[in-house]
Amino acid sequence: MHKLFSILLIMGCAYSGTLSAQKKFERESRIKEKDVPAKALRFVDEVAGKNSLKWYREEALTGESIEAKFRHNNAKYSIEFDTSGNVADIEITVDWGSLNPGLREAVELKLKSDCLKHQVIKVQKQYTGSESNLLSMLKTGADNPSLTVKYELVVRCSKQRKVSLFEYLFSESGKQISASEIIFKNSSHLVY
Repeated sequence: MHKLFSILLIMGCAYSGTLSAQKKFERESRIKEKDVPAKALRFVDEVAGKNSLKWYREEALTGESIEAKFRHNNAKYSIEFDTSGNVADIEITVDWGSLNPGLREAVELKLKSDCLKHQVIKVQKQYTGSESNLLSMLKTGADNPSLTVKYELVVRCSKQRKVSLFEYLFSESGKQISASEIIFKNSSHLVY
């Protein structure tokens, strides 16, 4: 029954939002190191200092994951793992102004077409690829051409007298990959 409700919720939400976006819900809760898969611990131990490292369990509409958050070389990092400890992606918070002008222009055009007004709240450079290449990138700080790079943005968008937060995902060239309206714990979308 729970699985059926989840499927119906996702299908219903996909058709009801402004911007024709899917819905995104995530709830993070702190977890202790002893509750983290050993494989994830080994990966993070190679790059993160213990002082700033925090572990989270993330629940989403699509499942659960484990996330390590820390500071490294004056940047905020987030490494997402599946529940077995396999790396899903690495995200590094970056400044909007640090993106190349062509990418910013393509993103701005899309946001202007979706929103009457918008404000970019957060930008993360997202890396996916093999575990060894991701680890190498973390250790050296150099981009690796074998990694896939995307940009995840949290955007406050106002349209038709409604203000909502959206998470957009763009390719390096500025092509939109996805857009999801962020829903919160107290949202009526989750009550039945």
